[in-house]
Amino acid sequence: MAAQACPTPNSSSAHVKGPSAPFGSSRSSTRFLPVTFENDEPRYNSTISNHQQHFYTLRQQCLSEGRLFEDPDFPATDASIGMPKFANVRWKRPKELTPTARFFIDGASRLDICQGALNDCWLLTAATNLTSHPWLFRRVLPSDNSFQEEQQYAGVFHFRFWEFGQWVEVVIDDRLPTDATGKLLFGRSANGDEYWSALLEKAYAKFYGSYGALDGGTAREAMQDLTGGLTEFYQPKKMADGQEDQLWDILRSGSEMGSLFACNLKSDPTGENVATKEGLLRGHSYSITKVCSIPGLVSGSDDIRLLRIRNPWGTGIEWNGRWSDKSREWKSLNQAERKRVGLTVENDGEFWIELVDFMKHFDRLEVCHLSPELHSIEEDGAGDRTSSTRRYRWELSALDGQWIRDTTAGGNISFLDTFPLNPQYTIHVQDGTTGSGVVIALMQKYRRADSLPSLTIGFTVYRVTVEDLRQKPVPREFFQHHDHAIVGGSIFINAREISCRLTLDAGLYLVIPSTFEPGEEGDYLLRIFTARGNTLCENDATLCFGTLDDRITEQGKFFDTPRWALLANAFYNRAEGDKQLLNTASLCDILWEQFFRPNVPKRPQPKQQTSGGSSPWRKFYSCVLQLCACFWIQSAVRKSRRAGEPIVQEDQAHREELERIVKLLMGRIADGQDTIGYEQYRTIARDVYQWESVFRLYDMDGSGTLDRRELRHALRSSGFNTNNRILCRLQRLMVELNRPQIELIEYVLCAAECRHAIDVIHRDAA
Repeated sequence: MAAQACPTPNSSSAHVKGPSAPFGSSRSSTRFLPVTFENDEPRYNSTISNHQQHFYTLRQQCLSEGRLFEDPDFPATDASIGMPKFANVRWKRPKELTPTARFFIDGASRLDICQGALNDCWLLTAATNLTSHPWLFRRVLPSDNSFQEEQQYAGVFHFRFWEFGQWVEVVIDDRLPTDATGKLLFGRSANGDEYWSALLEKAYAKFYGSYGALDGGTAREAMQDLTGGLTEFYQPKKMADGQEDQLWDILRSGSEMGSLFACNLKSDPTGENVATKEGLLRGHSYSITKVCSIPGLVSGSDDIRLLRIRNPWGTGIEWNGRWSDKSREWKSLNQAERKRVGLTVENDGEFWIELVDFMKHFDRLEVCHLSPELHSIEEDGAGDRTSSTRRYRWELSALDGQWIRDTTAGGNISFLDTFPLNPQYTIHVQDGTTGSGVVIALMQKYRRADSLPSLTIGFTVYRVTVEDLRQKPVPREFFQHHDHAIVGGSIFINAREISCRLTLDAGLYLVIPSTFEPGEEGDYLLRIFTARGNTLCENDATLCFGTLDDRITEQGKFFDTPRWALLANAFYNRAEGDKQLLNTASLCDILWEQFFRPNVPKRPQPKQQTSGGSSPWRKFYSCVLQLCACFWIQSAVRKSRRAGEPIVQEDQAHREELERIVKLLMGRIADGQDTIGYEQYRTIARDVYQWESVFRLYDMDGSGTLDRRELRHALRSSGFNTNNRILCRLQRLMVELNRPQIELIEYVLCAAECRHAIDVIHRDAA
């Protein structure tokens, strides 16, 4: 079946966490099992979540039960295909297709991979490149995958991919989609008995949710998922005028360091893989599998620079120009030289092309440099990694972050009023280093897995001083008057990752990653690659306790108010035992009735005292007022609530939020106990009352809600100096709770979460 066009996804155009979940634990928690490597040996997390699959556990279960694995997370259904145009798909195991099925036949080769009906040449191009790194190939495709009975075949296989800073393991069953004739629908091997490439494609489809999610992409995205490396791209045609040496240095040095390369021509307007008269396909991704030079054909002439390129189709039309398979240029070389280069004259989709012709015909060169934590590469043809290893002194720093509307999504520098809201990071280039090479890479997360178009992203780099960084984050005034301090940055583009190479002298630099437009939301990973021990740090406010707003403390002493009389009465009505202890459920009920219950008449507010003294008559009047307030509010509560009606029936969502609030409040003062005494209750009631007072202070229109943009200021008035990371988590929490506006109970939850985060920092520091 002919492959189709392979366009980049259109760029013009979850899991929900409840309040009882750990703070900030939503999207950062992968659905796949994380794995780390020590001397290339996998190490799994000792704690495995219920939703994460463990290959060895699943295989042993299937073997003991005498059955073949069927993956519930990626079932053999149309949902896993994800493309309505494919109908009557039949799922078959390899042994049902070919009884002599093998995972590998004579190892893995770049010539094994053939594209099927899916527009994923970009993935297959990356897989082709991966075969040239046997040790890295084994990391992605573990060697214990097998169809052999003696190796415990149970229909279950595992693969590993790099996911935004960590490696994860993806487990699949071996049921593969076929057409009505029983032929594999998508990727396959050149050898009909070999299935590693088809199963790798299925694992990658599960990684992103469906086969349809792989319908179009860029090779550098897939190369990164298979290596964790740094991606860059170049435009060879624009370098043809005098930059041939520069491009050759990129290819040659990258090849020596184990970099992966891909290339393509611009798409045809029809979207089809239209062939040029030279035999190259438009809108199609090719892999560059070798870079070499040979002596000039004329004595004394320069060496000829050649690239070996492969079409993932495996067959079909090939380049027919100079140095093509049967060209006269090859005939001028002796047999030994042809063998050294590795010439094969077959219809295998692979051909050679001279650098000057490559720059004339190809529009884009995509590069993936191996990540510094990998460090080591094999010499070409070396079977034992430890016997032939090179080391490169790259060092990596990485931090993740979020653009959240009204908090950290400020847009580019053209939007000066909001630009300072963007997250800020500092790079410290160590003293004594002149002209230090730095590569900065900004990657947006989860867009393909969530079926979202890529945002247009980029970053700007400023030279700064210690004085400039005295105020954290750097305020608007700096950006308003320091255009001259910009030393570099990326273009803004709708790609998953954008990177930029800079040469920086010793000193401090400020990096501002942003979307092009303000208010666009997304997650990202910022990485810097340097040749020395330079550092990347967040330039954000310190998360710590501050001071309570004077406008709150001026309201008088809480425990002298009618409000406290009502709360104290509620405690004694519900406390149990000789020690008068209050359990968690009762505390929830009291807080609900006294603070959060809807439709309760507005409670009398304490009158602000204007003088320091109080007469006996004033005290008597206050007592009478407290007693009246207790009677009046309790009567109103009883009228609005049927006797014995459970709170959970009124508002389940608010009840869950309240349980999270109580858990945080109890955890801070109850020392692990599920009951509290009177003094502890006083502390909790005072805290909630103060947070309620702040909420009322910022609810200027009396709507009973706060705008999300007011959250930072309200928390500061509550005595919390917040930073962007905490604010983003709180705003994400509001989104997950489906709260476009913040009600009182959500604000109290935010305040409790913020205080808990500060307590954790202090505890860890101690």
